[in-house]
Amino acid sequence: MELTFFDVFVSVIAMVLLAVPGFIFGKFKLLPENSAKTCSTIVLYCCQSVMVFMSFQSYSYSSKVGLNMLLTAGLAVLLHFIMIGLGYLLFRKKDSRAKVMRYAIVFGNCGFMGFPFLKMLFSGSTALNEILIYAAVFVAIFNILNWTMGVFIMTGDVKKISLKKIALNPVIISIIVGFLVFIILKQPIQSFFTEGTNGFKFVSKIMSSLTLISDMVTPLSMFVIGLSLASVNMKELFLDAKAYLACLLKLVGAPIIAILVVAFLPISLEVKCTLFLLFAMPSATSTTLFSVNFGGDSKFSSVCVLLSVILCIITIPLIYLAFTGIISLV
Repeated sequence: MELTFFDVFVSVIAMVLLAVPGFIFGKFKLLPENSAKTCSTIVLYCCQSVMVFMSFQSYSYSSKVGLNMLLTAGLAVLLHFIMIGLGYLLFRKKDSRAKVMRYAIVFGNCGFMGFPFLKMLFSGSTALNEILIYAAVFVAIFNILNWTMGVFIMTGDVKKISLKKIALNPVIISIIVGFLVFIILKQPIQSFFTEGTNGFKFVSKIMSSLTLISDMVTPLSMFVIGLSLASVNMKELFLDAKAYLACLLKLVGAPIIAILVVAFLPISLEVKCTLFLLFAMPSATSTTLFSVNFGGDSKFSSVCVLLSVILCIITIPLIYLAFTGIISLV
């Protein structure tokens, strides 16, 4: 699982290039106004849920993998709470911008960008399937914390937290279903059928269809980001000092903290890479959604999210160099 600076840089560039069609369509107004929201709904409620389920169908269960899943979950919670504490320490005001900055430095785009990025980066690697399982666990923790601590950060009101929204979240449901199938069957469904039989052919076709839906996440999510970029005034995007501060903390501060926490622990390199790379992602698109719904500065939140997407082209490969340098010392 040896990756170079060039491997990471090319993967980031390849991801960002997928946003170009969306940017063009948005700039020339070739799609209806609510297209970004429609595409986001398709990604979240369909493609991403299928992708998470399929991540459990590409690997066989073992006690080692089960333990690593628990470690991933625990460390993901720890890292998020460290950033939450840092956010409250640095941004103590109660205005709408402070809310956005606290939220933006904690929650990353691990679903829309992180999961597809891992698939692209580790494509062809024997570690890919195992890493995607840990990524699914990370995304589950993200969604639980997002609808609890994320809501509290934006509102300051515990009563605004909805356990129903957590329970009915499509990604959470797909993770629960995928995980139960994973630990009960302990191997991919397809492996229970003999190759060449009608049962094998039927299951293979079903799995192929689900894989096609899963593979839509990468291009479609980046298409949405491209559409969003097209709607923002470029002068405003690059001239807000507070947005740069939020991006610095999310794109540099958060992954460095992740490195310091996980690098010297006696855990597998796959878990370390998953936690580090997902924590190095730009601010979550839900930053804007939550700002609109819970009283944050929605315009400023859009700037933070989109600026972090642009800057991550530089930060992810550079921070990865620090990660590999420290890991090599362990």
